[in-house]
Formats: sequence, structure tokens, C-alpha cells
Amino acid sequence: MKQALLFATAFLLFFSCVETDYKNDRVDPEIFISNPLSTLEEGTDYQLETKYFNYVGKEIENPVVNWSTENPTILTVSETGLVTGISMGVAIITASLITKEENLTITNTNKITVSMSTAVEPVKFEGTITSTSSYLLKGSYTLEPLDAGGVKLSLGEDYEADTSLPGLYIYLGNNPNSTADAFEIGPVTTFDGAHFYDLPTIGIYDYNYVLYWCKPFGVKVGEGQIK
Repeated sequence: MKQALLFATAFLLFFSCVETDYKNDRVDPEIFISNPLSTLEEGTDYQLETKYFNYVGKEIENPVVNWSTENPTILTVSETGLVTGISMGVAIITASLITKEENLTITNTNKITVSMSTAVEPVKFEGTITSTSSYLLKGSYTLEPLDAGGVKLSLGEDYEADTSLPGLYIYLGNNPNSTADAFEIGPVTTFDGAHFYDLPTIGIYDYNYVLYWCKPFGVKVGEGQIK
């Protein structure tokens, strides 16, 4: 009798954890210029790099990227993404890729000013966590680089999570419907107000989603897209 009661409780928790259990793991493939510039010194070079995530959010190493420049009299770019400042002005560099699985063309751009100095474009992502279940889970977040490497994920004062959520864990991932290749930050221990996670091994462009899952049942309860 006791065993049956425990099974029934777990069963109810599983189905109360989320309104919709996602089955389709497809996401839109994305390419990022992972070290964008804001300015480039005239007469100097800079190597741009990319990250590519396929239709299930998996990072693909060494993708075949096509590079182009809007104005080669101001800024040129090689087949490998090496940009050279030719003359003062502004030009847009485009990285494009044709996906193998779906034959889609995806792009990312970097608007660069050729001037007297070189400066890497500052990167900071802000967004909102929303619940995907009947449980309370909401709040704003910021993802930004740490000075010593890695990133800081900060949750705002408006953050709230239901304390009755069973086995709530937080992740960074590239597929909102799976934690298979996600980075597990750990169990949620703060359920109200501002707090943060320092993640020294993570890059600012490594993941596209902040995810909350009921880990014991493998069910998502909240998400925030990083963009």
C-alpha cells in the first residue's frame, strides 16, 4: 500500500510539473561571430571566429563558413575570417553557412568601424525567465563575461520560484527541449530575489538558453532565451 502511494505521488508530481511536455527537439540553427569587433585600427588585422549550433542545438566544430564584406575599400575579409582595416569608415562583415540537414542559409553580421584603434565589442545579454508549467517561476536575468574568463549569470530582484517544485535544477543549453548536451549549473537553492552564478568554464556564446528542469522527472518548468 505504501509503495503504491509513493508511486501515485510521483506520478502526480510528474504531470503537475508542466503543462506541455515537449517532444520535438528541433530548434532553429544559429551561427554567431563569437569575438565581434566594434572598431579596428587602420592597417591592422583581426581574426574573427564563429560558433555554429545545428537543428538540435548541438555545437558543430569547424563549420564551413563563407565570409563577405559590405565594402572592401574600407574592410576586407579572407576566406578564414581574417579582417583587415583598409581605410577609415564603417563596413559590415557577414558570416554565412548552409546547413547540411535542411539546406538552410543562416547568417550573422558584425558592423565594424575602421579608426585609430582596435576595440572588441562589449557583450552582455539580458532577458526574462518564464514558466512553462503551472508552477510560479519568473524573473529577469543578465549574462555577461567575467574579467578573469567565464561568465556571470545574474537573476534579478524580481526572480521568484515555487518552493514546492520537486528537484528544481538550473542549466545553460542550446536546445530548450532537452538537457542532453546542456551545462548543469546545479540545484536551485534560492527561490526569491537577486542572486548569481559565476561560471568560469563557460563562454558568452556557448549557450542559447537558461533552463529550469525538474531533474528527477526530466521535465522542463521554465526557460529564458539568450539573445
